[in-house]
Amino acid sequence: MANDDQAQNAAGPSTPPATTTTENLPTVVEDRAQLVHRARAFLTSPAVQHQDVFAKRRFLLDKGLNEAEIEGLLRELPPQLPAIPPRTYPLPPPSNLPNLLIGIFRLFSWIMGGSAALAFIYYRYFLPKVTQTSVARHSLRNHHINLLRNLTASLATLKEAQAENLTILPKANKFSEPSYFASCSSLKALLKEAEERSIAVADIHPMTLLRCGIQEFAVGKEGDEAKVTTEDLFRLMESHVTWLLSEEGVQYEHTLWETLSTYSIFRSEPVEPDTSENTGVVRWTYEAPVPSGPSPLMDSLEKMSSALPKDTKARTVPLQHTLQSLSDLTGYISAQVYAPYRSAGNASPAAEEFKREVRTLKGLVLNRRSFMPAVPHPSPPISPPVA
Repeated sequence: MANDDQAQNAAGPSTPPATTTTENLPTVVEDRAQLVHRARAFLTSPAVQHQDVFAKRRFLLDKGLNEAEIEGLLRELPPQLPAIPPRTYPLPPPSNLPNLLIGIFRLFSWIMGGSAALAFIYYRYFLPKVTQTSVARHSLRNHHINLLRNLTASLATLKEAQAENLTILPKANKFSEPSYFASCSSLKALLKEAEERSIAVADIHPMTLLRCGIQEFAVGKEGDEAKVTTEDLFRLMESHVTWLLSEEGVQYEHTLWETLSTYSIFRSEPVEPDTSENTGVVRWTYEAPVPSGPSPLMDSLEKMSSALPKDTKARTVPLQHTLQSLSDLTGYISAQVYAPYRSAGNASPAAEEFKREVRTLKGLVLNRRSFMPAVPHPSPPISPPVA
């Protein structure tokens, strides 16, 4: 009944009222009912159940059904699950993992190939040179070490030989003074001699200045009074040499004190303190060094000199005049032998033969054995007369 009402409602507006008649009304209703039945069968078919609702509605509108009939038919359908949307998703882009793996493989292959090439070049060209250089440096270093060891051993041997050989040589006198200062026994005489020879006070040996000061202080005194104290000695030298009061002179006084306290020719004697003021006072004396005797080498040289002959004049060789004459003759022959043939362009065979004979004679004359002087033999040593 509802379907008939819906069909009538749907057919009512579709047929104009002016043309409908009571006779055609059952036929129209049967047609609408049949159309709705077909539409219901269409909607319930399995092939159409899962189609889109909008597509079904559009299809039924095209077949002549109105909106009310379509809505009623759609309500009659059993509830359906939501339709699954079609699989129209875009395909994911292809994976870049193979390309990445290929790139990593290429990179590692390039690195390995480059490393292999560098290793080949290094072991083929550079390593032998580096090895040769290292071996050469090592051998050179060992050679230098051996040379230094040999030098050290040679120096040690030389020192031992010198220590053995120099014992017979005369030793230098540590306390020797110039002859023009050795005769001075006072500071006044010393300064006068230095002024005459244009010698500065700083150039005078400290030993000489100290000796003259001690000897001048001891003039006219005996016993302990002739022994000068350190303070009196430096005061005496400063009174004669005012240069000692300057800055350079103070440094020179330090040298004087070192010489006074280290040289063995200056003897020190501590003074017995009478009071607390005399504590640490030292008196100084000068003891002339004992001259050492001649060394064994000098004795041997003296004996050898006395054994040699005294007549050292050159003796005349007996054949000296003959040798001089032959020398003059050789010079004259050398100057005159080629004079007749100098202008001739082509000499004859006889002339060439003559020249050869002259050259042969010249060689014989100029032979050094012919002009060797007689070796003078030394005369026998003259023994000293026996007393």
